Amino acid sequence: MLIGVSSQYRTTEGLMRYKIWGLLDPYLKALEAQGAGVVLLPPQLEPRLLEILKRLDGVLLPGGVDVDPARFGEEPIPELGEVSLERDALELFIARYAAEHGLPALGICRGIQVMNVALGGSLYQDLPTQGFGAVQHAQKSEPGVLAHSLEQIGESPLKGLFEPRFRVNSYHHQALKDLAPGLRSVAAAPDGVVEAVYLEGHPFFLGVQWHPELLPQQWGIFRLLVEAAGQPVG
Repeated sequence: MLIGVSSQYRTTEGLMRYKIWGLLDPYLKALEAQGAGVVLLPPQLEPRLLEILKRLDGVLLPGGVDVDPARFGEEPIPELGEVSLERDALELFIARYAAEHGLPALGICRGIQVMNVALGGSLYQDLPTQGFGAVQHAQKSEPGVLAHSLEQIGESPLKGLFEPRFRVNSYHHQALKDLAPGLRSVAAAPDGVVEAVYLEGHPFFLGVQWHPELLPQQWGIFRLLVEAAGQPVG
């Protein structure tokens, strides 16, 4: 079972500045715990990326920097964080491919935002600035601490993992605004922020706004991806 994961990066310091493409360890551990092999996907030319995607059983879009608002037709506001044109190009291509070809896909934090933008949706560039101040979405506690609650909405693969109301950690300042066609909200925070989406008619196209890779008790989300990846497409 091969799960492709889009690469995160850090930039080296000093006179010679380069990007090191890789993956934070919790994602790797969460996938390996489900028996999956992991294939890292750094930015590369689309013809080659396309050939790799055809060989994968599923894909994961992890957390990271902000999505460039130009991708959803907006100008950047002052509170916008770092963006990466390379990651945007890579992950938007992967998300569209997965949606169009029935490839199982899981998006986490930035990943759910990429999924929405890839299919035609938009984002809040900064929740506190744009009217969401009642719930702390960028928690100050360590990653294992659960922050705010979520309410499940309708049917989704999350139904088998969580109670109708459950708590998550939270490390984001952007969130989904206008949902893309076909994407359905399946969980929301008390202030109405969309925290999970599912693509109607797709074998498995799930995005979550929190970080289950940091919560071993919630690694069932990764099991859902791996189980879907083991099913024949079409």
